[in-house]
Amino acid sequence: MASVLDAFPRRPLRLAPDRKRRTNRILLLAVAALLALPSLYWGNIGWQRARLQQDLRARGVRAAEVLNAEGDCYSRRSRLSGAERPIDCWLTLTYRLRKEEGGGVRTAPAHLDGRMPIFTPAAYYDPADPDRVMLQPEMERTLGWDEMLGPVLLLLIPGTVLAIFFFTSRRGLAKAAREPRPVIVPIEKVIHQPGKMYVHNRPAGAARPFVDTFVAPATPLVVRPPAGAPLDQHWALALQSPSGRAYVLDSRLADLDLAEEERAAVLNAAWT
Repeated sequence: MASVLDAFPRRPLRLAPDRKRRTNRILLLAVAALLALPSLYWGNIGWQRARLQQDLRARGVRAAEVLNAEGDCYSRRSRLSGAERPIDCWLTLTYRLRKEEGGGVRTAPAHLDGRMPIFTPAAYYDPADPDRVMLQPEMERTLGWDEMLGPVLLLLIPGTVLAIFFFTSRRGLAKAAREPRPVIVPIEKVIHQPGKMYVHNRPAGAARPFVDTFVAPATPLVVRPPAGAPLDQHWALALQSPSGRAYVLDSRLADLDLAEEERAAVLNAAWT
């Protein structure tokens, strides 16, 4: 059994380039970025609204007159009762400034939670920047949990994609390859799924098994069992990192950037 370990090169190794894998990982990052956009957009709206609300409460002044408020209001209809529940209104507000700010007429977007009242409520603006305006009910209300926590909850979706990205990275294998320590490890369990194989291995002294994933047609590099091993126990060639984690290698050593003679020597020694 020592022959396959002796045949394995001890020089620092690199991972073999994989264009398809690199493309897939770039696409995974792109998907995560796209999924994060709604949360960032919603979060930016909520942050801007909270900041404007805080500023107007501190130094806002009442507009001399609200001339017009036009826009769209939205509601949600219950499928059971048919009743409608108002959600909010997105308005274009036309208002007149006080004489202290010149008395001119301004137009700015405004949001109003809930139903639009019969009479347009008063508006407050920032005297230092009169385009920053908010209707009085909106300035006085407490922001809902959905406005504060909704963007954070939405980030769970791209966060899951990013977790998959990091979980499927090969950084650990790359680190182990830079200082190769080949070992043979027992295969405790193999789980087959369509197109994938999950191999559980436990190197000597490890408290728990480690799991490596092989995408079809890749399979683990099974080697001759050591002397005295149970007949029904399969063993595989792996690289062990300084932390003790063992990375099972595939049957063609395709993950490693090896010279052809090095690859052939290891494969030929696997069962000699």
